[in-house]
Amino acid sequence: MKFWKPFLLALWIAGITLLLVFYIIPQEEVIHNETIIKLEAENKDLELKNKSLDIEILGLKKRAKALKTKIAYSNQTIQKLENELDKKMDSINRMSAMDLYGYFARFKTDSTAHQ
Repeated sequence: MKFWKPFLLALWIAGITLLLVFYIIPQEEVIHNETIIKLEAENKDLELKNKSLDIEILGLKKRAKALKTKIAYSNQTIQKLENELDKKMDSINRMSAMDLYGYFARFKTDSTAHQ
């Protein structure tokens, strides 16, 4: 009996070792390799999406630049119109009552009807 206990213990340890070496560890490596393959495939998909998003960003940047140019042109136009309005307002503010009457009534003293 004393001989069987160490022999069974050694056999049990050898069985667990063989189980680990030939079954559990290779399965973990397969799972690990499958995970790597899946992650590489996802990485390729994400690279494609990233490239398409980069192209979309470039298009949006071009549109933004065009819109900025239009805004700058519109601001210049608005500024010119405001300057013209200020000039007209200043000239109207400097007019006398008779000049204002003539300006708004389009009354001309040199017209032939009033001579």
